[in-house]
Amino acid sequence: MKLLNAMIISAMLAGTAAAAENKPAADAWKTRTFTAEELKQYNGKDGKPVYAAVDGIVYDLSGSKYWKTGRHMKLHDAGTDLSSDIHNKAPKAIHRDGKILEGMPKVGVMKETAVAKPLVAIHKVAAAEVGQDASCPVTRKKLKITEKTPALDFKGKTYYFAGDAALEAFRAAPDKYLGGMGDKVKNLFKKKS
Repeated sequence: MKLLNAMIISAMLAGTAAAAENKPAADAWKTRTFTAEELKQYNGKDGKPVYAAVDGIVYDLSGSKYWKTGRHMKLHDAGTDLSSDIHNKAPKAIHRDGKILEGMPKVGVMKETAVAKPLVAIHKVAAAEVGQDASCPVTRKKLKITEKTPALDFKGKTYYFAGDAALEAFRAAPDKYLGGMGDKVKNLFKKKS
């Protein structure tokens, strides 16, 4: 009987390990980068996926019935950066300033270009993140992540905030809260001549 129980437990553990190996990492999209030229290839034509960039994040819109042809409302084409359109032209009641994208899979980030400062995108907190500890980059308050914790993705990293006001402050000027920290840390370790 003990041998049978041991065999059953081994089989269950092996099945769990195999399932974990086949499941893609939730944050794998953060390491995949696209140039504007590469993004153009994902235009929804000839069976290709429908990708679009908004605020530096590349989304897979293939599952949306509104993007089946690679074109949305005869105005917007897949394979392009739609940041300006979603923030300035899209109906706010429908698109909620980009929040409509929370349900779309993220597939990568845009490589930085000489264009204006990188923008940020709303991040929907996943079940795996709930209960983790974080620190608000604006208020520096320590917090425990919940499903309702405001969060943004910026340059492939997720930031969590103590409230909506902190999120908006960061969104308006992320470099104000993050800029220069890397240089300050590097300077601590420089040898003095």
